[in-house]
Amino acid sequence: MMKSFKSPVLLVMLVTLIIFGGALVYFTMEYLSQVTKPEFPSIDAMGHQVGMWVLVATMLAGMPAVGMGAYVMYIGSRICVTQQWPPSGMGFRAETPVILGDRAMLVGWSVMGLGFVLVVGGLMLPVIGWKFGNFVQ
Repeated sequence: MMKSFKSPVLLVMLVTLIIFGGALVYFTMEYLSQVTKPEFPSIDAMGHQVGMWVLVATMLAGMPAVGMGAYVMYIGSRICVTQQWPPSGMGFRAETPVILGDRAMLVGWSVMGLGFVLVVGGLMLPVIGWKFGNFVQ
């Protein structure tokens, strides 16, 4: 069982949620104002808007993946430094089985590799969205 979160983590999560929510509301209102206009925009303008929506959606989806990947890489580095799983000070219960030595290093490197894959995947999402958005236009 993990320790309860401290208030700075909760504050960062709340600020991130407010930023993402504000961006989503802004772009939704911008899109709805364009849709409700009486004149019809050209096909090129509509294609551009769809491309921008795809880009914004992939950017919003990529940011949490990058953050989670960075945290997973941090956990992996803690495992490698302490050479034990779970790393000391992470808030696991006493009855959790402990892995030490080379096996813990293998777990640590594996966890860091998973974190790296998450970071690269999160960074590639906006690039893929941009390419797909240009393809739609």
